[in-house]
Amino acid sequence: MIERLAVLTCLLLLSGCGDPIGTTCDFQGSGFTAKDNCRHRCLEHRRIECPDGTAIQGLKICSGSRQCNPGNCPDDQACYHVADPFKKESYCLPVDICGELSAEQAMLWESSSKAKSDELIEKWKAKKRKLQQTKPAPAAEALPPDE
Repeated sequence: MIERLAVLTCLLLLSGCGDPIGTTCDFQGSGFTAKDNCRHRCLEHRRIECPDGTAIQGLKICSGSRQCNPGNCPDDQACYHVADPFKKESYCLPVDICGELSAEQAMLWESSSKAKSDELIEKWKAKKRKLQQTKPAPAAEALPPDE
């Protein structure tokens, strides 16, 4: 029982490692070994599209929780879905990252970023299915005649 409690305590402590949302972040190392100081994700290499159509890139701050859905981030945060055709990726961001937004504007931003992400992923899947349908079938290897 005590061993389980010790393991759970260690896991809880480790899950809190790294800097919280809004903290300035930086990378150390490069390539696959690069690491940042954030608890979740450094947004430096992510493109954030604001509700007014402008885009922010190279933002050196830490995100909040990953894999969020519209409406499940804390009140001062908004769930933003990254427009990536290959995978679903979302983060809680400071709600004022694009300037002052009303609660209604923030909800619309959350739902529209998710819809855009879902649409991009679906387009990629459709393109992949179409490519697979047009691929020629592999040729059967010639077998030696029976003796």
